[in-house]
Amino acid sequence: MLRNIFAIYLTVLAFAVAARADDSTPAVSRFPMTTATSAGAGVTIFQPQLEDFQGDQIKAHAAIAVVMPGQQQPTYGAVWLQSQVSTDRVARTVQIIQVTVTRTLFPSLDQPTSQSIADAVTQALMANPPTLSLDQLLAMLQAVQKEQQQSADLKFDPPRIIFFQHPAVKVQYDGAPRLIEVPNSNLLRAVNTPFFVVLDPTAKLYYLKGAGRWFTAPDAMGPFQLVGGAPPNIVDLAQQSGYTDPQQPISDADADELQIVTATDPTELIWTDGVPQMTPITGTDLLYMGNTQSDVFVDIDTQQTIVLLSGRWYSAPNQNGPWTYIPPQNLPPDFARIPAGSPKADVLSFVPGTQPAQDAVADTVIPQTAAVDTSNYQQPPVDYDGDPDFVPISGTPLFYADNCACPVIFDGGNYYCCYNAIWYTCPQRTGHWDLCRRVPPTIYTIPPSCPIYSVRYCYVYGYTPNVVYCGYTPGYMGCYACNGVVVYGTGYYYNAWIGRTYIPRPLTFGFSARYDSYTGHWGFGFALATGGGGLWVGQSNRGVSHGGVWFGFGGYRPTFLRADAHPDLRGGEQRVAPKSDFYQRNLYQGREDVRSPTAEAHAVEANRPVEPGRAVNPDIARQDVYADPSGAIYRHTDQGWESRQGDSWRPAAPERANDQFSGQPSGGAPPQEQRQPDMGQLERDRSARVQGEERGSRSESPQGHETPGRGR
Repeated sequence: MLRNIFAIYLTVLAFAVAARADDSTPAVSRFPMTTATSAGAGVTIFQPQLEDFQGDQIKAHAAIAVVMPGQQQPTYGAVWLQSQVSTDRVARTVQIIQVTVTRTLFPSLDQPTSQSIADAVTQALMANPPTLSLDQLLAMLQAVQKEQQQSADLKFDPPRIIFFQHPAVKVQYDGAPRLIEVPNSNLLRAVNTPFFVVLDPTAKLYYLKGAGRWFTAPDAMGPFQLVGGAPPNIVDLAQQSGYTDPQQPISDADADELQIVTATDPTELIWTDGVPQMTPITGTDLLYMGNTQSDVFVDIDTQQTIVLLSGRWYSAPNQNGPWTYIPPQNLPPDFARIPAGSPKADVLSFVPGTQPAQDAVADTVIPQTAAVDTSNYQQPPVDYDGDPDFVPISGTPLFYADNCACPVIFDGGNYYCCYNAIWYTCPQRTGHWDLCRRVPPTIYTIPPSCPIYSVRYCYVYGYTPNVVYCGYTPGYMGCYACNGVVVYGTGYYYNAWIGRTYIPRPLTFGFSARYDSYTGHWGFGFALATGGGGLWVGQSNRGVSHGGVWFGFGGYRPTFLRADAHPDLRGGEQRVAPKSDFYQRNLYQGREDVRSPTAEAHAVEANRPVEPGRAVNPDIARQDVYADPSGAIYRHTDQGWESRQGDSWRPAAPERANDQFSGQPSGGAPPQEQRQPDMGQLERDRSARVQGEERGSRSESPQGHETPGRGR
């Protein structure tokens, strides 16, 4: 079902109206588009409506108005389109990169004229490929989804949840602390944590670095106490390892007040600046905890405490638990009534049926695409810790390498590797890897209980002699749609590999995963130190593990939320955070072996003669015109729906399903007078078009990214 909806969404991507542009994106293209045939007929292409998707090929139909030379009145008809699309999640744009008109329907025109119209439509779309807005795509996706998305087999067991009434930092270990010798040193470093924790065996002290300060403890689990500094060899190790403090040192007073706690199992820390301050939410019987960054509520009716963690809801009689998972559809109804301008408006993304939740679910199937050069591509860094150790994947005939940081899968005689959202294949476990041109279907049956589950969300769409078209969706980075909302992580706890090196597994809890409803991405709010923020986690563990950030799904290497992403709890100042640098790029960015799919596809069209666009009667372009699957033409006016009958518009027939004519676009269509329109589908198409335009207009506002409840 996920793949079906992914397919539907790619169909949407190809034919949405562009609604936004800025200095960093190409000029937008808007429907209706206008062009001309070789004989000089003016052609207006109305916004296409979606039908089907296979691979990265999409199908749609569009209403067309044609004004023949010397005439004033248009002739209406329809065309059926098939196209390949290229998406850019970072720029939030999509382009049609190849298009073919597979059928035309113009009852009053001869075949040569119909063919000239098809040629004009094809050339117009190829010469001026629309730059499309994801804001409108979200609206259109919701219109074409005909089935409820089934929940993936994720887990929802609650983590350990601890509360403090003062500033606190949690040092999270992935299991019991594991120490590895630092080369050319007597020091030992804890490798199964993103925090900088080092043991000096001589002094029998552990050193912790964070917020520009040093802390020591007799044990890796604490208790840690503030000290004035660390020995030079430990300071040098911190610098050589790539660890950097993301902020200026906190003050002595804040450091003295700070409590450091440790955890070895999935644990979420919630702290308030003093006694919890419960604040009512207007129009509801809900209270929220106002002096914490976390999402904590009290339902007045039941007196239950409710928290939101990694997109999952949990409730308990009080802060001490026990905690129970709440399916989002079972939330108290007042959660859906939280005002959009509320300080807690972001949680609407996790309340089924709300517009933010629908948008968030739709966003999970927007792919990031690329074309990889087949003549000069990067090899994946496949490095086994010892002899390759392949273990079976439950419920499949597959095996995966447990002791390799890059996911390597064995399937029926061949090996497949997914590295930074690009698939490779090789007949041996080691050796030269070729670009994969076909991913075995069995890989898309890997269950979420497997640590490499995220590779299911990487795809190969097709190939040419020059490039392989590939892409990935947010599931590769741990964002999944489930029960009408999005969640972060599978909820499973995976055992890490610790041999000569440490190979981490994706974690769902422990790092305050927070969803940004504006960007549609997850960030992490680790270790809040004191008023104004104070994130402790460095961005490198080079030399002690596989490199880069130690946790994350797929190729996900997040840049952590900056200190100014958090409100100043003590001063009450709410600040808008600059977006994380990670969210301004994609996993394909910067690779020398990746081409633009759009440029690659249009290279073959470079010498193709294209007629320039030609303006037609503006009254035609302003009409709200649609074609149904059979090619019948309709428009919406202030008086309601009208159908095109002959040379005139007439009120559309009463609502009745057009079952006997639906699903047969390749055959002849009955006379318009005999058809009964599917008014429900027309209304859904119109609603999607209107909603998309409204969202696009909002996103064009220079203040759109500063709306309340956004920008975490």
